[in-house]
Amino acid sequence: MNIGIDARILDRKISGIGRFLKTFLEELPAVDKDNKYFIFSYGNLNINPGYYTNVSTIRSFLPQKLFAPFWCNFILPHFLKKNKIDILFSVNQLIPLIKIKNIKYILVLHDVIYKVDKTFHPFIYRKYLQFFTYFSIKSSDLIVTVSQYSKQDIMRYYKVSEDKIRVVYEAAEKEFRIIDLTEKDRQKIMEILGFPKNIVLYVGMIENRKNIRGILRIADEVYLKDTDIKFVLIGKIGYGGEKLLEEIKQRKNIIYLTNVSDELLKKIYNISTVFLFPSFYEGFGFPPLEAMQSGLPVIASKNTSLTEIIDNGGLLHEANDHQSFVNDVLRLIEDKEFHLDIKNRGIERAKVFNINKTVNDLVSVFNSFKQ
Repeated sequence: MNIGIDARILDRKISGIGRFLKTFLEELPAVDKDNKYFIFSYGNLNINPGYYTNVSTIRSFLPQKLFAPFWCNFILPHFLKKNKIDILFSVNQLIPLIKIKNIKYILVLHDVIYKVDKTFHPFIYRKYLQFFTYFSIKSSDLIVTVSQYSKQDIMRYYKVSEDKIRVVYEAAEKEFRIIDLTEKDRQKIMEILGFPKNIVLYVGMIENRKNIRGILRIADEVYLKDTDIKFVLIGKIGYGGEKLLEEIKQRKNIIYLTNVSDELLKKIYNISTVFLFPSFYEGFGFPPLEAMQSGLPVIASKNTSLTEIIDNGGLLHEANDHQSFVNDVLRLIEDKEFHLDIKNRGIERAKVFNINKTVNDLVSVFNSFKQ
């Protein structure tokens, strides 16, 4: 079969979903020797040209939110037909609204956050997602989602038959792992970044959904007990992030970093003491998984998909139970045996999310459409 992959997400700064697609494309050649794969994007991504056919379409100077629907519905269909594609696989949440004869659409839908809480996205973007996702779901032949929780949300909000949805767990990059750093290397990195001995790390968007104000309250409580503990927040500014950034700057015990390379991020996971992730809603949640793989003890919210992904690999509390988060942060820093126990539990739990299994599961989904 000829399988087309909408890879536009790799044509810009890579997010969590983009990082997953990149990992998937790197591992796929070792798994599937039968199907032929075509990568569609605005420009030529030049990914493994010996295995993939990289299809460069057209780039625009229009804003992404305006050009994306036009590209998806008018430009992409032309190239799908030209390359005799049998299956279109899209991780971008959107597929052409008009069904093309003899082409199966597989839509990856990570979550339906915009349906759950109106405060997590601006009004226009929320309506944009609601409109295009509704018709993308209608046009799709199969929906792939990333957790049982997201599956239930999709069924609840869109009345989709359970038979039309497959859950395929994603996996973090293998490079997020325990790194053998010498004490000298560790100290050098901490000195360059201005980090103290004990770091509480958060990685993710700086936005309302991530419960950043909850992190600020936790940081304030910890500061009253130990002024030497610093909280490091790494991520781009999202919805509501500008106001949150002003509040972050008012704290003496918080360091905010952005535009951190993957190479440096992997090291920061390894030199930090605790990973804190009290998010209100996650369809999957890559950062806690990256932290667990890196041997960093995780404290997170006991809600949405996080309980499913982290399970017994970390410590879970209600998102607004700030005192419990404070207590666990302090205990993980002070109690070495407890820290080691949670670290080891996280390492074992992370092994469940194996990229080879993810790739094999997706190839099985593709092959289910073979005549």
